[in-house]
Amino acid sequence: MKVTEDLKRILDIAMNLTVEQSYERLLDSIISESMEIADCDAGTLYILEDNALRFMIMRNKSMNVYEGGNGEPIASMPPVEMDGKSVSSYVALNKKPINIKDVYEDESFDWQGPKRYDSITGYRTRSMLVVPLINHDNKVIGVLQLLNAKDADGNPHYFDDDDEQIIFAIASEAAVSLSNMMMYKQLSNMLNSFVASMTAAIDARTPYNAHHTVNVARYCDIFTDYLNEQYKAGKTAYSVSEEIKEQLIMAAMLHDVGKLITPEDIMNKPDRLDRRLPLMEERWRLMRQILRCDMLLGKMTKEEHSEALKSFEGYCDRVREYNCAGFLSEEKLDDIRHMSEFALMDDAGDRVEFISAEELNELMISKGTLTAEERGIIEKHVVFTDRILSEISFGDKYSHVRFIAGAHHEFLDGSGYPNRLKEEELPVEVRILTIMDIYDSLTADDRPYKKAVPKDRAVGILATMAAEGKLDSELVRLTAECMNIEEK
Repeated sequence: MKVTEDLKRILDIAMNLTVEQSYERLLDSIISESMEIADCDAGTLYILEDNALRFMIMRNKSMNVYEGGNGEPIASMPPVEMDGKSVSSYVALNKKPINIKDVYEDESFDWQGPKRYDSITGYRTRSMLVVPLINHDNKVIGVLQLLNAKDADGNPHYFDDDDEQIIFAIASEAAVSLSNMMMYKQLSNMLNSFVASMTAAIDARTPYNAHHTVNVARYCDIFTDYLNEQYKAGKTAYSVSEEIKEQLIMAAMLHDVGKLITPEDIMNKPDRLDRRLPLMEERWRLMRQILRCDMLLGKMTKEEHSEALKSFEGYCDRVREYNCAGFLSEEKLDDIRHMSEFALMDDAGDRVEFISAEELNELMISKGTLTAEERGIIEKHVVFTDRILSEISFGDKYSHVRFIAGAHHEFLDGSGYPNRLKEEELPVEVRILTIMDIYDSLTADDRPYKKAVPKDRAVGILATMAAEGKLDSELVRLTAECMNIEEK
């Protein structure tokens, strides 16, 4: 077979339709390529949804009309009912093309729509070729309608048999590509819906973390756009492709999924003592009674009792204060050690401690609310995140999501967790997620165990961590710029 220019053009069109990855561009290619190869003036592309043909794209060269093309139906055009009265619905129902030389001379279909359009616009609809888009399952997924063919001199003409065969072949190829893409879109939507439900479950599990996941994903979205702008302007060597950006945002939505397994009493621990404090208060009431009994039994004078009680209440007040403090200095830690030595003897001769050994361990936390053991349990959430995501088949498109999500607590100097990864093992998308996770944790105002850090101070903390070799200094610098822009 000799490959003519026409045949080569048809093969190129078929190949381009097959490899196109954008839903919007695919729709545009179907109608634009068909109109060009059939040399016609106008065209309409319908997609079959909910038993109706929805207008996706309308083009008319001579009227300079181009509507649709954004991947959504044209809102101003009501869907065509599948009643078989209109030519487009007839073609969809019967799965065969219809070729009309002049709609004004044809009585086979209801032509009120085209004629009404002509009367309003002054256009003259003549020839029409309508072909179904039939996919590999022999299902009609849409209809392609071409109007007003032209001859070699540009005069009104009709679609001949060659046009019909070629357009039907192109429509069939387009239908397969479009069907595959729609199926992929449905699967992608299903995956995104699953991710959204997981995110809701994560954030709903703790009232102290209600917006963290969504915030981190939003920051990643904003920052990558800003980063790419700076890259295009030649102001940074970093950039993130659309494919990686999509994976980064999905990873941000899933980065704390492991917290579904973290015990709630640790994840939601609002202060150092948490549930221990009410038990301590009960014991302190007993100790007040012991002091009172000692006075009544003559073991101390009223003045001594008053002084002892005053000192005791001071101890209680300081424990309550230290329990909720964001940071405890060495001086305050020494004070806690000193108070832990205080005890009284009850009537049975048993020692009643002001602070037990377990309570002392909780109170001696210099920063935050978690003990070393509890922090270790919290840190395991990234291990669980990795395990949970390992059970999900992300496919090639989202192949990096699991790694990005599971590495968001790693630092460039190897001091992070869980795998102590280093700089060369951490791509830019992981570095971004790490920074945005820390930034939101610092600035969040829904944590009972700490106050929200002002944004400028939060950026300063990030800069300090970058200077220590933990975070990427270039990305931290750009974060400061980006967040300032976002605040305006």
